[in-house]
Amino acid sequence: MLKGADNKNLYLEYYQIPQLTEVKKAYSYIIGWASSLREYECYPYPHGFIKGFRFMRGENWDFAFIPNQKWLLFYFRKPCQVIKKFSREAMSKSFPEATEKNSGEYTIKISSLNMAIRLASYIES
Repeated sequence: MLKGADNKNLYLEYYQIPQLTEVKKAYSYIIGWASSLREYECYPYPHGFIKGFRFMRGENWDFAFIPNQKWLLFYFRKPCQVIKKFSREAMSKSFPEATEKNSGEYTIKISSLNMAIRLASYIES
C-alpha cells in the first residue's frame, strides 16, 4: 500500500531522476507493484540528498530503493533476511548479480523493466 500519495511531488521528483527510459519504466512498475502490497506500507523517504523509497512491514524496514540516473539501487535489508527466501544462500542463487554490503544487506541494480518484474516476482513468491 502506498503512503505519501498526498505528496505527489516526491513521486514525480523521483521519477525524473533516472535518465534512461528503461529505468523510468522500472520505476513506474515498482511503484505500481508497491501500491498492491497489502502487508507493506511503501513511501518515498528523502534523507538529505538521498532520495529513498521504503517498504515497511510493521516495524521492519525490509526493502528500499534509491533512484539513480542509470538504475534503481534496490536493497534487501537485514530485517527481511530472517525469511528463508531472503537468506544469503537464497539470494546468491537467485540473484548472482547481487552485491553484499559490509552491513550484510544486499543490493541489486535494476536497469530494466524485466529486472523489476523479476525482482517483484521473487519477493512475492
